[in-house]
Amino acid sequence: MHHYLRKGSVGMLSYIHQVVRTTPWLGRLALKAIPDLKFQVNVEPVGKVAIRLRQHRMYWLRPPLVGEGFMLGTLQRLLREGDTVYDIGANVGLYSRFLVQYFRASHVYAFEPMESNRSLLAENLKIAGCTTQVTIVPSAIGDQDGTCDFQVDSLTSNSGTLDAVTHGGPSQSHRQYGLPPVTERVSVSRLDTLVETKGFPKPDMIKLDVEGAEALALDGARHVLSLHKPRLVIELHGAKYARDVLQILWEHGYYCFGYLEVNGKSAYKKLTPADLECITAPYSLHFIAASATEADLLQPIEDFVAA
Repeated sequence: MHHYLRKGSVGMLSYIHQVVRTTPWLGRLALKAIPDLKFQVNVEPVGKVAIRLRQHRMYWLRPPLVGEGFMLGTLQRLLREGDTVYDIGANVGLYSRFLVQYFRASHVYAFEPMESNRSLLAENLKIAGCTTQVTIVPSAIGDQDGTCDFQVDSLTSNSGTLDAVTHGGPSQSHRQYGLPPVTERVSVSRLDTLVETKGFPKPDMIKLDVEGAEALALDGARHVLSLHKPRLVIELHGAKYARDVLQILWEHGYYCFGYLEVNGKSAYKKLTPADLECITAPYSLHFIAASATEADLLQPIEDFVAA
């Protein structure tokens, strides 16, 4: 059964969240007080999306697409109708839905290692009637094949991070609220292995959001990057990871663009090695759009606007 929040309830919960978010002990109490009920939110232009109240708060604490403008705007710019797309870090399927319903990808491979997310992902594909156009792959993407520990954010976003990133420590939100690690054992795959030996089709476009494991994912995709040159949009989760990602992409002949923040001012630009010393704060560079064709990205990426 789905549960729907009334407007007043959403406003009150949002206010409480803002009050307690900077006080760890109070934040822990508040989070545990939010029932983890399943309900649906409306996300234009793709329609109803099934989420859980506590674990997917970003869908109701603010308009659902706040913070997604650059990623969706890059897909709007770079995706060609009929493309095969890898949605790496698919979570509950928001991007997979956009890729099929709005951007007209021919097929999407949705990589999601967490079983709790995959059940909602499958439900959201069914809601949209696009189950035949999306293949759910129950795996994380990294620089190895096999299994690995995965640090789960069990209270806030229901996302997670490869243990190779956290080195046994908790996920970012668990650190913020003073919570211990919650660890799952998940499958992990290299994109090179999937394409070279497992029969996966080459990707035309990759959307990558893997909570700090961006460089690990690209390191396991060097053959795919050098031979097939997929276009990419990447969310970054720290200065070091941003620098590592740029180095890998440049090695494979990519042109990289994004909004770089220097001295409090953000500007869209072609990123060069000279910019590496400017990437010092966690979100000096939050997103990268990358293509082997420079002309694809010379004009600034605008935030997504539905036509």
